[in-house]
Amino acid sequence: MSVSHRARERWLWLLVALCCWLLAMRTLRDTWLHPSTDPTWEQIQRSGTLRVCMDASYPPFGVQDAEGRFVGYDVDLVEALAERWGVRSHFTSVHFDGLYDALLAGKCDLLASALPYDETLTEDVLYSPSYFNAGLLIAVPRDGRRIHGPNGLAGARVGVELGTEAHLEARRIREQARIPLETVTFPSAEEALESLHQGSVAAVLADSVSVYKFARTSGGISYVERFLTDRQYVLALRPDSGYLWKRTADDLARLKREGFLDTLQHRWL
Repeated sequence: MSVSHRARERWLWLLVALCCWLLAMRTLRDTWLHPSTDPTWEQIQRSGTLRVCMDASYPPFGVQDAEGRFVGYDVDLVEALAERWGVRSHFTSVHFDGLYDALLAGKCDLLASALPYDETLTEDVLYSPSYFNAGLLIAVPRDGRRIHGPNGLAGARVGVELGTEAHLEARRIREQARIPLETVTFPSAEEALESLHQGSVAAVLADSVSVYKFARTSGGISYVERFLTDRQYVLALRPDSGYLWKRTADDLARLKREGFLDTLQHRWL
């Protein structure tokens, strides 16, 4: 057998192997994303109920009102998903430290609790695409000094909450990016933002939840729309919930396109 013939034969076998692998991957994908292979989705449809665990102690994402009803950003989001799936939602309050255990023990079908994406848990759970970024923003006076990013903080008094990610970020900007700024610490993000409102500092680094809430309720401040850091909130599902994950991802994308997520932000933040 000639060398060229052996080479052609080798390439032929490689092509056959590649085709078989692609077919297997497609079959696996179609199987994983089919309703009949997802026990969680089947249980939701059979019972007509989407069971949700959340730590109902974190306004405005999830709390219980005086009558024990669950209210908040995450509650409205889950109810919108359940409506699209033709089921009702049922919420159970679980302490944040016990959320993943409750999910994996089958006590709920979904976690919705201002849950940050955690790369270390991606082998244990399925995470939805992000629906909210709680990362750090630069808050500035509405009619004050023009600051468009970290470079604009040079020479400025910058407020942060003591010992938080914002405090570390201010230090990183000063030491690593070599942007000279004066850090002023406060007991809370709200107090730092109030100091900005009163003109005691030129800018504040704070999480987007604090910034959005203060800007809406107190006014007088604005913010640079580019995030300094990312803290993506996601929904979490059990690893065998492939079809539920697909429906969640698809409908989150639709809700974003339709402006529903913007509506939630304006409603709750």
